[in-house]
Amino acid sequence: MEVTSMNSSNDYKLVNFNVPKYLITNFDYLVKFKRVSRTSMLIHLMESYIRREKKLMEEDNSLNKMLVDVQQRNRKELFKNLKKDMDEEYEPPMIPLTTDRSWDDYLKDTNQREDWSDISGVGFLDRLGR
Repeated sequence: MEVTSMNSSNDYKLVNFNVPKYLITNFDYLVKFKRVSRTSMLIHLMESYIRREKKLMEEDNSLNKMLVDVQQRNRKELFKNLKKDMDEEYEPPMIPLTTDRSWDDYLKDTNQREDWSDISGVGFLDRLGR
C-alpha cells in the first residue's frame, strides 16, 4: 500500500505573479497582524474562492434546470392548448355528394325553370315567392 505525503515536492507548485505594490503592502500588514504567513492566507483565499464559485455554479445550474423545466412545461401546455383550439375549430372539408343526375340534366332543368324572355328577372322573383 502506497501512502503519499502531503509534504512531498510533487504535491505543490510554485506560483509566481506580479501584484501592485500598494496591494501587497496592505496584504503583508494584515497577515502580520493576524500572525499567519502570506502563503497560508493566499491558499485560504484561493480555497474560499473555489468553494464560493462552486456553490454559485451549483445554484446557477439548479436555477437553469428550473427555468428549462418551466419553459418545457409552458411549451407543452401551449401545444396542448393549440391542439385543443384546432380540434374545436376544425371542420372537415365538405365533400360533394354525387347524384344520379348528370351536369347536362341539371342545366336542362335550370333552363326550363328560368324565363330568358324576362329581362328584368322579376318573374323569377315571383316564382321564388310561391
